[in-house]
Amino acid sequence: MTARINNRVTLRDVAGALGMDKSTVSNALSGKGNVSAKTRARITAVARELGYEPNPLAQRLATGHRNETICLFSGVLDTGITTDKVLLIQQALAEWELEAPIYACGKLSREPGRTQMAQIRQLRRQQPRAILCASQLVDISVYTELEAYQRDGGLVISYDTPSPLDCDQVIFDREDNTYQAARHLLLQGHRRIAIGLSRLIWQPTYSEGDTQQQRLRGFFRALEEFGILPLPEWQFRHGSYERGGEEMARQFLSLAPAERPTGICIINDHVALAFMAEVIRAGVRIPQDLSVIGHDNQPIAAYCPVPLTSMTQPTERIANTVVELLMDRIRGGGADTVPQRITISSELVQRLSVSPPIPG
Repeated sequence: MTARINNRVTLRDVAGALGMDKSTVSNALSGKGNVSAKTRARITAVARELGYEPNPLAQRLATGHRNETICLFSGVLDTGITTDKVLLIQQALAEWELEAPIYACGKLSREPGRTQMAQIRQLRRQQPRAILCASQLVDISVYTELEAYQRDGGLVISYDTPSPLDCDQVIFDREDNTYQAARHLLLQGHRRIAIGLSRLIWQPTYSEGDTQQQRLRGFFRALEEFGILPLPEWQFRHGSYERGGEEMARQFLSLAPAERPTGICIINDHVALAFMAEVIRAGVRIPQDLSVIGHDNQPIAAYCPVPLTSMTQPTERIANTVVELLMDRIRGGGADTVPQRITISSELVQRLSVSPPIPG
């Protein structure tokens, strides 16, 4: 990371500015010891002026207090798989008798970076035992705060997409996920292949965490292996969930039948459901005219108009791996141990929405 908080004011700085002993300053700010009201007020004023913030982690260590709170932070929650993962982690932590409050920001926030910064600062003030960060759509400023929390002795584990933090990470391999989907269509004989991606209102500022680019890299890699050039008009951008599927269907149906792809990867089962329903009503046969692969293998996939072939996103495995890493650290994994980076891949669940293209 390039952004760091390097100028944190310490008790020693406050004591030096006042020409006092560090223990006197500590007692005054903590409300302990025999310090006069006048001196306490002076010390408090100087500390505030210098920007001093007490380190609750150090205070808890000094008093022997053990915080059992594990805070879950997510840049955004939705009605699907992102929330599933957070709730699965929360449930697993409850089995260890650990409190796990959830902190999240509104998906359509006008200033997501500013909103996330306010949330993470509030979270840091509580100084939980650990912070588990769902890194998709997290602003870089959040990582700066989490890095400061780590330097204060806090434990961070991130999951979902890569993050710039030096911490344990559980990564869902979206590039391979989309590569496998496109490759399945290619192996079925399709050569006219499209992809459907959500149109994000806001992009994270950490480039390696850009899920759209991860998806496109996998899609392009599969096409390249079969000597196929991707067409921009077959890279559909749409809104979220069912309305996004309806929007994508309009884009698809606006193409002349001879200009349409014969296979498509849609990066969300709910989008795929609405898309399929709309194109079927327009007379498109699935899979005879168009093969469709969804992503995430949500329960709805089995109940689409045509049962949907889908790539899994193994939420339980992701959640369990995050909790296992956390408990290893708590049980003595140690801050000096090299952080682990575990990548989790997906599998194809075949149903009825894919078949070889009809010749001609």
